[in-house]
Amino acid sequence: MRIIITCGDPNGIGLELLLRAMSHAQLAFDGVELALCAPPAIVRAYAEVLVRAGCIESVHVGEASVSVGSSMLPLLPIEGSADVLQLGTPTRQSGMVAMAALECAARAVLAGECDAVVTLPVSKHALSAAGFPFPGQTEFWGSVAGANPLMILACSELRVALVTIHEPLARVAELITLEREVQVIEQFHRALAMDFAIQSPTIAVLGLNPHAGEHGMLGQEEDAVIAPAIEHLQERGIRAEGPFPADSFFARGHWQRFSGVVAQYHDQGLIPLKMIARARGVNVTAGLPFVRTSPDHGTAYDIAGQCRANYQSLLEAISMAQYLAANRKRSSMHVSPTPAR
Repeated sequence: MRIIITCGDPNGIGLELLLRAMSHAQLAFDGVELALCAPPAIVRAYAEVLVRAGCIESVHVGEASVSVGSSMLPLLPIEGSADVLQLGTPTRQSGMVAMAALECAARAVLAGECDAVVTLPVSKHALSAAGFPFPGQTEFWGSVAGANPLMILACSELRVALVTIHEPLARVAELITLEREVQVIEQFHRALAMDFAIQSPTIAVLGLNPHAGEHGMLGQEEDAVIAPAIEHLQERGIRAEGPFPADSFFARGHWQRFSGVVAQYHDQGLIPLKMIARARGVNVTAGLPFVRTSPDHGTAYDIAGQCRANYQSLLEAISMAQYLAANRKRSSMHVSPTPAR
């Protein structure tokens, strides 16, 4: 199995996490070949910073590979000079490198040269300055595949799908439509069954408003849109329940009864997920003909190059990509999925 990693914004922590994981021999996954889309000059310059800081040692960066200690990673080289490296600062140039890495990985996955993509963190500000026409990486991969992507955040205990992704709160209510609710719940059900190999998944759907609208007193979306969508899908055999008030649903541990949870907007689902995951969360883009995952954190410019960032989420993202891709292969061979633990 081949998994391609994109370098993300070179001025953030992405390359640091990768190089430090290599230094500690943490990038050994059975049956997995990894490759990195990145400019060799920038990888070399970042590695030199980490060596001076005492984070890693014995580094060699060539045009086709990077070696740290006993670990070696093939490079898919893209353009970018060492001058781009300004650790801790998002720039137009760093955004251009991040965008080029995404395009490099997209070419590979469309050509069938890899089984999955793991993307390191980017800056939306830097990408926008570089002319990136998407609000985030999820939307980019949807465009690459010509599909409507579904953003899922996952850890071993919890999986959360989002109805709206990178949208201002002022726009969320107007985007909560019957069609979108049905689409997300259906996609999530398919991903839980095919990608996560869960038999007969159960899905909890959160309300949008406080107390799930309190029977229309605090908002109409639950009665007018969310509940009808759930009923429609129940009639089609999908085991969805709700809408649930988000606060008590998580506070009382009800999420533990379900295979996955549908949240109506970004922070509603991601705050509890990240608190539960504790640096083990993974961003999964479902609804694509290929597997894409990412660590569930950002660029962390404030600690870039300081050896303080935790690379556990990166390891989880690679492991998750391997797991999902393997499940997809089994599913395509019509092998019944095994129940989740």
